[in-house]
Amino acid sequence: MASEAEKGRVEVSIFCRFAEAAGLDYRDVEKQLPEGGKPDIRCRLNGQVTYFELTEACSEDLAKAIAGAGRVDSEALARLTDYTSATYLKKVAKRYQVSEPVELLIYNIGRTLLPDKVIIDNLRKLAQRDKGQFRRVWYFGDSVVQL
Repeated sequence: MASEAEKGRVEVSIFCRFAEAAGLDYRDVEKQLPEGGKPDIRCRLNGQVTYFELTEACSEDLAKAIAGAGRVDSEALARLTDYTSATYLKKVAKRYQVSEPVELLIYNIGRTLLPDKVIIDNLRKLAQRDKGQFRRVWYFGDSVVQL
C-alpha cells in the first residue's frame, strides 16, 4: 500500500497531465489531506478556486490479481468485475465540505477490463441522471472527455 505522500504525488501528477491534455487554465495545484471532507485536489481553474475529486477507472479484482501474481490466467479473468460505474455512484453520493465548485476526474491507467468507449458510455448515462455535488464530470483515458 502506498503512503499518503506517494498517493498525493501520483494524484497531482495525474491531475496535471489531465489538465494539460484538456487545455485547462490551471494553477496552484495542492493535494488535500484525506481528513476534513475535502476533495483530493485544490487548484485555481480560470482564476477561481476549484476542487477535484479523483478516482481510478479500475477493476479492483484485476488490480489485486496483478499486484499478487503479476499476471492473470483466463480462469481468473472470467471472474473479474469492473467497478467503475459502482465507484461513480459512490462518489456522487458523497458530500464535500467546501463552498467552491467541485469536479470529478475519473482516470484510466490500464487496470480496467472495459475499453474507454464502453466506460464513457456507461458513465455518461449515469452522469445524465445524477452528478451529485460535481459541477462537471471528466474521464481521462486515451483522451479527455467531459461527461
